Amino acid sequence: MERYFSISEMASIHGVSRQTLIYYDKIELFQPVHIDENGYRFYAAEQIPFLREICFLKSIGIKLNDIKEHIGNRNLTSAISLLEYHHDLLQREIDSLQKAKMFIQQRLGKYSEASRFKSDLDQPVIEQFPERKVVFVPFENEICRKELHVTLMKAWHILSQQEMLPSDGFGTLILKDQLGTNQVFKGAGIFTALPLDDTVTEQLRILPAGQYACMYKYGMPYETQCLKELVQWIEEQGYRITGDVIDACLLDTTFYETEQNVDFCQLQIPVEKMV
Repeated sequence: MERYFSISEMASIHGVSRQTLIYYDKIELFQPVHIDENGYRFYAAEQIPFLREICFLKSIGIKLNDIKEHIGNRNLTSAISLLEYHHDLLQREIDSLQKAKMFIQQRLGKYSEASRFKSDLDQPVIEQFPERKVVFVPFENEICRKELHVTLMKAWHILSQQEMLPSDGFGTLILKDQLGTNQVFKGAGIFTALPLDDTVTEQLRILPAGQYACMYKYGMPYETQCLKELVQWIEEQGYRITGDVIDACLLDTTFYETEQNVDFCQLQIPVEKMV
């Protein structure tokens, strides 16, 4: 048997384990040229290039079934085809991972914002916001905790249909024309920010860039005391409301104990100074 390599020698040459070669033999991917009466496996030197190629293809992520199908009918055309197919597959995976990374960064940004400003409760300020694109889904029933959750899931489903995640924030949108009426939540609904600017959807709503009167609060959107206080502050400061009210959720109820089962939010109301 001097002209053969033992299974341990062949494994050592290629930096794989004996168990790997035993498995390759079992699935008929790479088999020894000789098995002696004691069951010991032996390989020929001519087999080294084939195992070397199998190791390379496996190392770049090609599945063993695909390698097996390819290695038995290997030629230049099939080799190019296999690599091109796997290259395209990897590119799709990279694109998917890049998108997932972006979703994580957006969610981290929201959590970082909440951690910075939680101490500024009930203190109205003027902030500048860029234009924001959101999916808007109106409430179908009277606003309550159940209606909030169900409507939010409808908005999230719209994103998922376009292979997006709700990573860039959500909240309640209250129509400007309903402020000061006894039906404040008429026409209101849930919005969730579009993580990708080029998204096209029938439910698209633009939140305009500009100055916003803002106030951080603990509470649910249907609790209007903070909203009334902010509207009053806007009037006292000589501003006027120019658009719909945004009740942006920064931390939802999954972050709190049962007895504090409310969201941490920021009210955002677009305003301009009255002349």
